[in-house]
Amino acid sequence: MKNEANVSTREKILLLIESEFESDAAFEREVGLQSKTVNNWRRGRSSSYMKMLPRLAEAFEVSVGELLDMPITHDSGDLSEDEIELLTLYRKSGVLSAKQRIALTKTLESVINLYLSSAPDKKKTQKK
Repeated sequence: MKNEANVSTREKILLLIESEFESDAAFEREVGLQSKTVNNWRRGRSSSYMKMLPRLAEAFEVSVGELLDMPITHDSGDLSEDEIELLTLYRKSGVLSAKQRIALTKTLESVINLYLSSAPDKKKTQKK
């Protein structure tokens, strides 16, 4: 099971590298890795990425939890099931580029605002 999680994490990291950087070498330079590090990850020769998850999360502007594909839990009890579902969907977007994630967020915000602006006002309905 742990090995399966490592493979999923590796695949997610490799997808992020492909979507955010022009090449493996550009990523390696940006993060300060030795040449051929990503190549070794791709071939399954190394899982050194597991030791540097905080550093990688920072480079991709995501949380370590997103890289590990950890489920959102009810830690505070403040989140509804709908909110958890939205957060889970957003975490799946971690493989998108930063620009795509921003566009996705703005689109969702616009859709929610559209629904809110067209929803009947409960106060007006109650007065009638």
